[in-house]
Amino acid sequence: MPCTTVVGIAEDAWQRGSLTDDQPFRYYLPLDQYRPVRGFALMLRMRGDPALSVEPVRRALQAEMPGQSYVTVRPFREIIDARPRSWRVGATMFVAFGALALLVSAVGLYGVIAYNVTQRLHEVGVRIALGAKVGDVLRLIMGQGIRFALAGVVLGSMLALAGSRWVQPLLFRQSALRAE
Repeated sequence: MPCTTVVGIAEDAWQRGSLTDDQPFRYYLPLDQYRPVRGFALMLRMRGDPALSVEPVRRALQAEMPGQSYVTVRPFREIIDARPRSWRVGATMFVAFGALALLVSAVGLYGVIAYNVTQRLHEVGVRIALGAKVGDVLRLIMGQGIRFALAGVVLGSMLALAGSRWVQPLLFRQSALRAE
């Protein structure tokens, strides 16, 4: 290969295969050093809606590269959109099932507290009859409910930490243990 000019360093680009495959090293050439190669791609960074720029870019490239029979211009989002789709579906399912689990646990906690209050209704009546203030009775019942909730949070956190090693392979360049 003849001498070329280094114009900069770019971030990793995933172009072929899945997002988790190791990608080979790539290099970019300035347009004036371009030599026709199979699979040549030119990437442009644009401001605004790229769909509005497709036709002007196609005409400009066709004028610069008259030997090319046809120049295809597509927005980058359109090229890579299908690759992470399965990841997005999986993430959406995790969120949906997490929200459902939160709803079920809230209803379950409400049921446990309501059952406990029903069981202690006679005791609450006696306390009020003996002069306990409504705030004291409410604090007694709410305190027990908060203890149930805290026990559930602690137990759920321990189970989540234990299960994170099975979730880690499903995450793309993210940690299962900490949010970034």
